[in-house]
Amino acid sequence: MSFRTWRERKLLSQERVAEMSGLSLRTVQRLEVGHRVSYASLRALATAFQIDADQLEREFYAVNKSTDEFIEIPRWVRLLNDRLWFGGPRLSRRDALLIEAMCIACALVALAASFLVSERVRTTASIGAIVTLACCYLMAVSIRLWDKYKLWPGAENASAETPRTWRRITAEYAFLIALGILGIAIAAWLVS
Repeated sequence: MSFRTWRERKLLSQERVAEMSGLSLRTVQRLEVGHRVSYASLRALATAFQIDADQLEREFYAVNKSTDEFIEIPRWVRLLNDRLWFGGPRLSRRDALLIEAMCIACALVALAASFLVSERVRTTASIGAIVTLACCYLMAVSIRLWDKYKLWPGAENASAETPRTWRRITAEYAFLIALGILGIAIAAWLVS
């Protein structure tokens, strides 16, 4: 509990506390804003209110926040988070979920195509389905990491960012789609 809360529970003003304890008003004000005061000042305060000085010190200076609120972000996640997309901010959570859904849809289309086409194209379609499912898995892992460490744009741990423009959004999607197509083409070339 803070000194201010403690003082207000006792229905006392700062001046009255200073008068009762023999401390200066400035010392009482410093204690109220959270600064540490000397043990002698705490003893004077404890004597005036007939409380143990050590107990009073524990009450005023105990950490009120849970240690669960602090999140240690691994270095590799911070490095990934610091890389901006095309000179602008990274994807929003909504965009990442949309990309994940698009990857699933592409994998399903490639899988369905593998049953409907000839043997040679079937292998390529199957590889395309595997590659897009792998991309979907990587996107899902990224989403979970950014959720866990609260790194989405606008979150408390996110770095300061500039607003996204349609040009940047289009470039991001075009890059990701081209990367997927290139991966499928390379995999198909390696198999044939």
